Amino acid sequence: MQSLIPWQLLRMCCVLLVLAGSAAAQPTVITGRVMDRPVRNVSLAYWYDPGISVAYTQDTLLKQDSFYFRLPLSASRQVFFYVDAGSGYQFYGLIREGDSIHIGMRGDSLMLTGRGAVVGRAMYAAQRELAGVVIPAKAPAQILAAAYREQLLSSSRVLKMYRDSMSTVTWALINAHIQGEAGAKLLSTLWKLPPGPDSTLEERQVRFYQREILPALPVITPSDTTAMAIRFLSYLLQKAEADYFIQHRFECNSRAIYEWIKTHYSGRFRDKLLAHALTLGFAAGNQPEEQEWCVRDYLSLAQDEACKQAIGKIYGRSRKGISKGSVAPAFSFPDRQGKLVSLQQFSGKVVLLHFYNSTDSLKKILSEVKTCFNDGTVSFVNICCNGNAVKDLPGWLLYADEQHQEVLAQYNISKYPSLIVVGKNGKVYATRPPDPAADHGTALTNIIYEALLQ
Repeated sequence: MQSLIPWQLLRMCCVLLVLAGSAAAQPTVITGRVMDRPVRNVSLAYWYDPGISVAYTQDTLLKQDSFYFRLPLSASRQVFFYVDAGSGYQFYGLIREGDSIHIGMRGDSLMLTGRGAVVGRAMYAAQRELAGVVIPAKAPAQILAAAYREQLLSSSRVLKMYRDSMSTVTWALINAHIQGEAGAKLLSTLWKLPPGPDSTLEERQVRFYQREILPALPVITPSDTTAMAIRFLSYLLQKAEADYFIQHRFECNSRAIYEWIKTHYSGRFRDKLLAHALTLGFAAGNQPEEQEWCVRDYLSLAQDEACKQAIGKIYGRSRKGISKGSVAPAFSFPDRQGKLVSLQQFSGKVVLLHFYNSTDSLKKILSEVKTCFNDGTVSFVNICCNGNAVKDLPGWLLYADEQHQEVLAQYNISKYPSLIVVGKNGKVYATRPPDPAADHGTALTNIIYEALLQ
């Protein structure tokens, strides 16, 4: 065989390098089209490390009813994303580096095509199946549990149909995401049992858990893969609380849950689950002494550097500025007509303060949350901090300028959007609610309900 002369060999190497580079540079894109109704803009949020890192957001105006997003993903990376086109067109999916997913929006359905679309179709089909199970309003715990068990079974059947259409890792991740969401709803029924005349409530709860809940809970292996599913982590936190209660027969505090997780999980998964629990604890304003003990223990225990840095950063911020139980700093911001609106005007109501800038992506989610509080007991106060107000946010629309920097500093506003819940007594109830985009506002809604009960 004739050997290659040096210049031929060099040219072949250059060709191979170009081909390798082009293969590695495949873009990760999400495109779509709204085919039957006028939509001006579409927003995208995605998470590199759900529960630990903040959401990255992009917005785009539609051109000829179409939208285009490009995600800067590194090799072999996959992330959860949320596309919101309004008017009932929202989709929570998973995309891998190099995928190109197209979302067609028509009627009450979404059509997904392109490289990587099979994962989206599996998630969409499972979510549709979940939504198809009717959850009775104000039903007793037994009936609610039966409905949530049906949700788990139906979504599991759908996911199994797609199991051979994707990698084992990807299937495990979306299974943890979908089943974790349904499993958390089933666990919530444990706390909805009313006292009975024939036995103590605790005894009935134990029997109910063992017979109606535990046998139906999803069997999902905790791993570095499933730790990426924020809804699976939230499910495990609820299960830890339920398991602790069943074993000890009394309600537990945040430190008890922290210790429970420490002894039942290990490795990087334990670090992520504990970090998620601590993040929620900061948001809900856990007892400062308990929270500080847990954080100090975590920072000496955890091995995952990203988790340690995230918790250390939140802890550092928590030691400055406002905290749960402190009097909310007074303010007077102008509304659209220039009239000053003060915090004191909302005395006796729970207030959700929403500090935002022009890149804010919470309009749709906050509108959904507000539908749960249309009786006038909760005031939504949106404070624009850069002069580019979002007109259709629910509630009051106020404006902050250079003259209000001291107020923003008092509220420790270091990023946008920032949410703060103020109780009916004018004291701070929660300083850092979880990102509403991560769970469609579920945790934020629960925190507001808790504040109303105070």
